[in-house]
Amino acid sequence: MNEVVREFLLETNENLAQLDLDLVTLEKSPTERETLARVFRSLHTVKGTAGFLGLPKLQAVAHAAENLLSRLRGGELAFQGEIPTVVLTVVDVIRQMLASIEASETEGTGDYSELIHALERLTAGQGLTEN
Repeated sequence: MNEVVREFLLETNENLAQLDLDLVTLEKSPTERETLARVFRSLHTVKGTAGFLGLPKLQAVAHAAENLLSRLRGGELAFQGEIPTVVLTVVDVIRQMLASIEASETEGTGDYSELIHALERLTAGQGLTEN
């Protein structure tokens, strides 16, 4: 594994630990702007670095989550309802992909299209069960 990928894994795992704490904060204070901004920046960094490293699945998940966080940060949506659960799922999926990258230098065989679709629906202000 090259040094850039190793550094990405280390830094992203550290950021995910902070992200876990930030998500707990948001559940208590859903409009806390500084925390929303930090979560957005973390996902933005994952998206950008994944693109640079040629990790399209990770980039797609992070991009969809970043779009949702952008609307939350802008006050257009609130961190409530189904949003916290889906964002926590994003963190879990990113961890799974990082573990796969560490073990095999690939993103793995997971299909994250349903998660991306859920993020897109929430970003559009729709619930997950709406048609």
